[in-house]
Amino acid sequence: MEAYPKSHVKAAVILTCVVTLVALTLPAQENEALSKSPVSLDLIPVPAAEAMPLPNAEAESISAPTTQWREVTVQSGDSLALLFKRNGLSAADLQHILELSEPEKALKKILPGQTLGFQTTSSGQLMAVRYKKNALDTLLIQREGDKFRADWQFATPEILLAYASAEITRERPSLYHAGKGAGMSDNVIMKLANIFQWDISFALDLREGDRFSLMYEEIYVDGELVKEGDIVAANFQNMGRKHNAVRYTDITGRSDYYTPDGMSMRKAFIRDPVHFTHISSRFNPRRLHPIHKRVMPHRGIDYAAPQGTPVVASGHGKVSIRRQNDASGKYIVIQHGEQYTTKYLHLSAFAKGIKPGATVNQGQTIGYVGATGWATAPHLHYEFLVNGVHRNPKTVTLPKALPIATDEMQRFKNSISPVLAQLNAVSGSGFASRGSADSSTGGD
Repeated sequence: MEAYPKSHVKAAVILTCVVTLVALTLPAQENEALSKSPVSLDLIPVPAAEAMPLPNAEAESISAPTTQWREVTVQSGDSLALLFKRNGLSAADLQHILELSEPEKALKKILPGQTLGFQTTSSGQLMAVRYKKNALDTLLIQREGDKFRADWQFATPEILLAYASAEITRERPSLYHAGKGAGMSDNVIMKLANIFQWDISFALDLREGDRFSLMYEEIYVDGELVKEGDIVAANFQNMGRKHNAVRYTDITGRSDYYTPDGMSMRKAFIRDPVHFTHISSRFNPRRLHPIHKRVMPHRGIDYAAPQGTPVVASGHGKVSIRRQNDASGKYIVIQHGEQYTTKYLHLSAFAKGIKPGATVNQGQTIGYVGATGWATAPHLHYEFLVNGVHRNPKTVTLPKALPIATDEMQRFKNSISPVLAQLNAVSGSGFASRGSADSSTGGD
């Protein structure tokens, strides 16, 4: 050290200090620069695919409002407008629905006891209307924005064949009581009566020992019986005569009932023009009149029935008389072509549109049972005339309807053969052929 000049030593010391200072200050400045770099406070958006999913319940509550169905029973006097108002639904929505032709037609026919379903949101907005017309057909009206769309929903039914058989007995002397005893519904009993109404008077002709058998459709939806369908075949043994009927749909699509040899069950006249409780007086040329207490011919049949029971035309024809007098009360006379005339006496009222010159169809309501004129209780007095001569309505031979067309007869036989064989198998009795005792009711 002593060999070096002092100036050199001083310079070396100064240089060492400078280097040390630089080494100490450079990292600090770099760190300070890093620590003072600007930081953005903006949130960086997360792509939708990377977003965390919400629980299902929360997602649904955000994506769509909750809805609920409520069923409303139609009361007497209700209208669609009244139902909407009572349930706090928008009149504007009702108007949009009625602008749709199908709902407008269907919902105008709702009846007391039927139900409508309304689907609404928690805020009360109408989302859908459901109208169950019957067990198979449902009309669903759904919101689409500010408008609505209507669609029919048709359930797919399962059709099974059911069998019933019964006998007229002292305990069950009527078709109704015998049918109910065999487990038949009112609907099926009425259909059976309608099939044989041209050949059998169910008030006058039934006897102990008479029997009937039938096969009919039962319609199921989701395993539940919803209604009965048509009777497909039936036989009725009455007073030693066997009447047989089978349902057939012809090549035009028209269905009706025929005898096994192709004769139509329909006749020009039905036997009884009213549903009644009993026959209060029969055809009797030597009857003692209950009011005048003297022998006066009774040229018809008196059907006792409740006041107001509908009376139907026994055949197609034209009203010739509709008036009232002291003896007959309110009465109607119908002309059926040149040969036949029927009369209906003691009515309480005439049906709408029944006036001289009016054309009526078989089975059309023409009036209502009453006790006007010389009558001691409500009943229908019914007369049947052939060429102006009174005949017993119970026994008069009625003209027959046309049979199956010749060119369709083979198709008819092929169609009904398995049905008749099935009914014969379950009932244990065959069908009589045409020309035997099943062909007519007999003469007068």
